[in-house]
Parts: sequence; C-alpha cells; structure tokens
Amino acid sequence: MSARTSVPDSDVLVIGAGPTGLAAAAGCVRAGLAVTIVERAGTVGGLARSAEIAGFEVDPGGHRLLATTARQRHAWSELADELDRLPLHRVGRRSGILRRGRVLAYPVEWRQFAQVMPLRTRLRAAASMARRRVRPLRNEDSLSAWVTNRYGDYLTDALMDPHARKVFGVEPTDIPAAWAAQRIAVPPLREVLKAALPRLPHRHRASTEVDHFLYPDGGLGRLWSRFAESLAGANLLFDSQPVAIGKANSGGLSVDVLGPRGPITITAGRIISTAPPEDLAGCIGLTSLSARLARHAIRRDLIVALVRLPSLPRMWENYQWLYTHDVGVRANRFQNYGAWKGLACPPGLIGLEYTIPSGQLPDYTAQVHRDLSIIYGGEYELLGFDTLHNAYANFEATRGLLEEFDAEMARFGSGLISTGRQGAGVYINLDQALRLGRRAASMPPDYSGVLGGGEYSSYQERR
Repeated sequence: MSARTSVPDSDVLVIGAGPTGLAAAAGCVRAGLAVTIVERAGTVGGLARSAEIAGFEVDPGGHRLLATTARQRHAWSELADELDRLPLHRVGRRSGILRRGRVLAYPVEWRQFAQVMPLRTRLRAAASMARRRVRPLRNEDSLSAWVTNRYGDYLTDALMDPHARKVFGVEPTDIPAAWAAQRIAVPPLREVLKAALPRLPHRHRASTEVDHFLYPDGGLGRLWSRFAESLAGANLLFDSQPVAIGKANSGGLSVDVLGPRGPITITAGRIISTAPPEDLAGCIGLTSLSARLARHAIRRDLIVALVRLPSLPRMWENYQWLYTHDVGVRANRFQNYGAWKGLACPPGLIGLEYTIPSGQLPDYTAQVHRDLSIIYGGEYELLGFDTLHNAYANFEATRGLLEEFDAEMARFGSGLISTGRQGAGVYINLDQALRLGRRAASMPPDYSGVLGGGEYSSYQERR
C-alpha cells in the first residue's frame, strides 16, 4: 500500500480546472494567495476542453460555453487580451435540425422553413401553433408545456420532446419551463403563417447567420492551456480527486486526495469546489445527501464519435452542428468541425454525439454505423471516440437539496464553497462561468455555502 505523502500547505484548494475553477484560481493568485488546483481529468478545460482523436484536435464540448450577445463576446475578448492577445476568429452561428434528408435551420428561420418543408408539414405546424396561441395549456410548468404553447403540439411532438428525451434521459414534462424560457426563442406567429403559404418549387437555402461567436485560434485547448500557464505559482494536480475533507489540527481544512502518486494530504485554509455537489457532500461525510443529489440530478455522459466523410452533403455545409431527428437514430446531433474557424479541421470531419447515464462505458461502434446508414448512406471512416463525463444534469430537480446542502456546509464550518448546479454547467455561458469563479474567489474567508445554486444561465440573453 502506498505511503501517504503531503504537499505544501495552500491558502486555497480549487477542485476542478474548468473555466469556473480556473477563474477562481486566478482571482486567488491575484490576491497573493497560494493555490492548489485538483483536476480529475488529465487536462484543463472541463466540459469545454479539447480532445485529440486520430491526430485531429477537436472541441467535443466547445460550443457549450459559447454565447453570442455583445456582453458575452466582450468576455471572450477580455480573456483573450489577458492571455497575450490570443487571436479570435469570428464564427457565424449556424445550426439546424436534420430530418428525412432535409435541414431545418434552428433557431427556426421561417422563410427557410417554407423553402425546405413540404406544404402538408407547414400547414400542420401553422394550424397547431395558431391553435395553442388561442387556447394555450393552462398549466405551463414544464419544458413540454412551454414549448407547446409557443410552437404548437405538432412541432413539439415531432422535434422538441424527442430531442429532450434523447439528451436528458427524462420526460420533457419533468424539465422545468424556466429552463426552456431562457434557451428557446419564441417564434412570431405571423412568420409561421406566412411559411404555410404556397411557395416556389423546392430549392434548398442555407441558413443565414443568426449571430456570431468569437472563437479562439487553435480551439479551446489553447485558450485554457494559456489560462493555466498564466496562474504563476499555482500547483496543478491532474488525474486527481478529493476523497475526504476534514478539519486540520492547524485550524484549516485537511483534504485527502487520490492521484497518480498515491494518497496525498493537502492542508488549505479554504476550498472552492466546482465539482458536482454530490462529490463534495460525500467528501464531508454527507453520504445520504450525496446519494440523493446524484439520484435527482440524473447526470449523463456525452460520447463523441469522430467520423471522416469523403464529402459533406450540400445541405450540411456551413452548419456547425445539426440535431438528428430521423426515426432510429440514437445520436442527438453531430458537430461539423470543418465549419469551426480556428480548429483547422478539414471538411468532412464530424462528431456524432450520444448521451448515456453517467458511469456506463458501452461500445458505440455498431450504433454509429447504424446511424450513419440512416442519415448519410455513403462511405466514411470511424476514427475514434471521446467521452465527457457528467455533461448533462437536471439541475432544477436538485434545487431543494442544494438549499439543504448549503445549510449543512454552514454547520460544517467556514471556508468551504461549492459552485452548486454550475459544477457540470453544460448551459452556463463563458461570461457566467468566469463571473462565478471570480465571485467564489472574492468571498470572505469565513463564508461557507453554495454559490449560484438557484441561478439559471441565460443562454439567449437579450441584447
């Protein structure tokens, strides 16, 4: 059995080297504090890290922290300037829904909808939407009800609800309406009605640019690596995770960490955890609360299969990602990496995304072949896989438990901070991740509790 070793004492221990954790560490370093960062993976970036598959560097979760308002672009620019003026590329946002060989732009562009969809579909969508605008569902407390009242039963049943089931693994009626209200644009009824009118013979029209991202040259891997390098003096431990936290004899906090060197004991004055709350609860002995948090969060992993096609279908070109809605297709969507400026990926390189219950590691090779036979049908090469752990969670279902956790942390004592639901924040935007980390770093030494536990991330903020 390995002997337990110690590392130099730290003023602050940060758990997690994703954007929030790096921002928290940076704030502490600037304050002149000694910082140790413990990261479970072998690299920085968290859910927005890069991955190398078959010699190609891709960003399997990169788009999840990209946002498009002026405020959010400003956050990118500020961070890039701080990191030796890292070059940024303007990337026009284009996403769509792939169904029966047609690509429907999303957010829906109703002029393009009229060009792509057959008359019967357009009539059903318009009639269904008009009906719900006149006679909305009275109880609008779920994602499904919220979408139904704005998009109508037809599009909700055909597109929205199936996607939610595939991604989150729960019924859309169990996802709160507030989640949808902050992420899904409300379509104007007049444009939908126009889209139902007769049109010229079908001619595919590529989606126009809805808004744009500022994307780092070289991808997110280069951004987060530079961020970590800027934390002069910080001690960064990869492939490591805390397993127990208690009170140190010196009055601070003692943390037992498992890593490549075996068991390590770290003593710190404060702990800032950006990991899932149930992990931190388990570390301080709250095993029952930890289990309940994990059960209610319903966390899911993201598997990305990298595939090279000899050529992209014309309809797929210029879209960064396409949601897949054909019957029998298990992939939630795929990334078109060649359309991301800054990644330097060749045309035809796509990443199919699958979500599964956290902790499962199935072989998805056969599923990739089945899906591509439905949505593509031509020759291709499967290059490899990557997995993002804890990529999705039903955070709102843990709201009450986070309040309980907050009270338990206060009873535990000072100096213990959790960033709560944002710990696996697929839908937290970059500017919010940075603000949350800086906020954690600025809390007084005697503070203990959950930060951001009841906050939603505004995925589609108004300009």
